[in-house]
Amino acid sequence: MGLNIISRRHFLGRTAGLAAGAFAGPNLLLRGQNTAGKKLNLAIIGANGKGQSDTQGVTLDHNIVALVDVDMNRLNEAAKKREDHHLKSGQQAPAAPKLYQDFRKMFDEMANEIDGVIVSTPDHTHYVAAMHAIKHNKHVCVQKPLCNYIGEVRELHKAAADAKITTQMGNQGRTMEGQRMAKEWVEQGAIGTLKEIRLWTNRPIWPQGPLVKKAAEVPAGLDWDLWLSSEATEPYFEFEIPEGMSAKRGNSIHPFNWRGWWQFGSGALGDMGCHIMDATFSILGQLIPEKIDATSSPISDTCAPVWSDLVYHMPAGKHAAMKVSWQDGSKDGKPNKPEISPHMTSELAKKAFDKASSGMMFIGTEGTIFEGEAYCGSPVIYNEERYTQVRLDMKAGKIKKTETRSVMPNNPQGEWAHHIVNGGLPSSNFDYSCPLTEFVLLGNLAVRAQQSVQWDKQGMKVSNVEAPNKFVSRPAYRDGWKA
Repeated sequence: MGLNIISRRHFLGRTAGLAAGAFAGPNLLLRGQNTAGKKLNLAIIGANGKGQSDTQGVTLDHNIVALVDVDMNRLNEAAKKREDHHLKSGQQAPAAPKLYQDFRKMFDEMANEIDGVIVSTPDHTHYVAAMHAIKHNKHVCVQKPLCNYIGEVRELHKAAADAKITTQMGNQGRTMEGQRMAKEWVEQGAIGTLKEIRLWTNRPIWPQGPLVKKAAEVPAGLDWDLWLSSEATEPYFEFEIPEGMSAKRGNSIHPFNWRGWWQFGSGALGDMGCHIMDATFSILGQLIPEKIDATSSPISDTCAPVWSDLVYHMPAGKHAAMKVSWQDGSKDGKPNKPEISPHMTSELAKKAFDKASSGMMFIGTEGTIFEGEAYCGSPVIYNEERYTQVRLDMKAGKIKKTETRSVMPNNPQGEWAHHIVNGGLPSSNFDYSCPLTEFVLLGNLAVRAQQSVQWDKQGMKVSNVEAPNKFVSRPAYRDGWKA
């Protein structure tokens, strides 16, 4: 996804004071401001790339006091882009933030100047950066997936709950109208009884599969030791691109191709699952699957596959027990997609399905909710006659709005900041997004096991076979990194 340039938004419904006990963190009122018009002091860890759009979600309404990036060239670029964004929005240039390559040094030097931290680094650094922020009693917003190991997700959730801070994950679909509307349709019978869910994505759009490392020079400006963070020290590397695999993204691990490596990223599933599986997780009542079946192209100890097919077996809850399928990548040069829903018979429906590189189908007894993109932002219903009737029912008030809407649609960082100031819970706070991330990562656990796995949620372990349990938690942390 490209940079999402977010226009200036003003906080809604500012109150004259904080509700008693709304915040445990004393740092919120250190500077003697009341909540009306409160500007937070925020730090961004992982300042360029996705961090740049995350910055733009809050920079016009708050103070960015620190930017952190292990690549000095990208760090300076991020600072300039932020300044340009203010000027293009009709504001004067903001006060320059302090620049750091090491977030630990930032906390050592200016922790008492920071209210909240946004973490937008590669996946393997999410946990250590967020835990440092939590240990300093800072509110945290972390990009998806929260972590790339389930054990880290659980630890992060507990630490944040104990600290009583305001939390958020950066899955923007959770803030959108469409996801809430789809849930209301399902619950109020718009497609009859929900029977099955099919999900897919064209990711990976970077090299995956059994890749071979080769030694390379560290790119100018990059502190590779800091980039590795908690991972074991190793020389910088590039990789050989297998014959037939696209070289469009190059063969350098930095700044983009880390996603396919188990130690740094979480493959296609981790990259897009917290978006595409989000509406499913919400609609099914935030349940965790009991069993996951997996098949895939060849994997290695180091890299995720070129494609995978998963079936999540969901227990009964708000709906009857059902299967949720997930497909990613491409097979034999063709997108790895599910079969089209039997309700999507018109030429319009077929064209919409063919065009959708990522998407979801919620298949009921009387119709299908279809969304041809990752965020469930604009779902529709097939067949078309059914959709026409549903819209009439919505207009007449027969299908009601029962889900709370976000105060800042399509801006999870802005929503997070709003709730730090005004109280209340962000849409993807850790009570929601930690189990969502676990739901997603269970697919990777099955892929790495190369077989079906049965998940013991209470015990946080695979119960039917022992070997995959070594993938539940990160094997080790380098000294000096785990907070």
